[in-house]
Amino acid sequence: MKKIIDLKFYFITALGLLTISAFFYFFVKLLEGEPNLIGGPIDNYIPFLPIFIIIYNLWYPFNILALYYIFKDNISIYIKTIISLIFCYIISNSIFILYPTTVNRPVIESYNNIIEYITYMTFKIDTPATRCFPSNHCILCFIIIFSVLGIKNMSKWKKGIIIAINTLIILSTLFVKQHVVYDVIGSLIITLTCFYILSKFKFFKYLEKKLVSVS
Repeated sequence: MKKIIDLKFYFITALGLLTISAFFYFFVKLLEGEPNLIGGPIDNYIPFLPIFIIIYNLWYPFNILALYYIFKDNISIYIKTIISLIFCYIISNSIFILYPTTVNRPVIESYNNIIEYITYMTFKIDTPATRCFPSNHCILCFIIIFSVLGIKNMSKWKKGIIIAINTLIILSTLFVKQHVVYDVIGSLIITLTCFYILSKFKFFKYLEKKLVSVS
């Protein structure tokens, strides 16, 4: 019975996170203004590698699974992860409204193989390329990485796979030209703020304790 209750708690919180993420996406889309082009000299030296589009699109499916393993191994860190993600999304989407951004990315008008087709469809779905700084892709990846690093009882191979794939996803945002280095750095700063500083606030600890007791 406890396992069933635990699974319900996981599905409710995971579905809630997806719902919040979708709400922010469409809400910001209605409010965003003319985007500002961002990027630095270092981005010119980063190659466009379409093969990384596979890794890029693993972002949500893989991390839904990663969240489950975090939940399974340490419910307290899982709750800390979910709350941190919500705070991060509030901050990032506020920035999207106040300072909308875009990046220069390759124009793909045709395709000759499966990789080019996936790249073409990814770009088409995400056109225009806005809501770039910070990268929500990277925010989720950074938080997952910090979370699994804090779980002592998670097996080394599982922890290594989660960290390695999320690191590749972060790199993929640059290699497929969906984001620039500033986006990644901004994501890291926001993640560190939410995951570590907010965890010291009494309200955060109180909320985490309450949710653990409910689950």
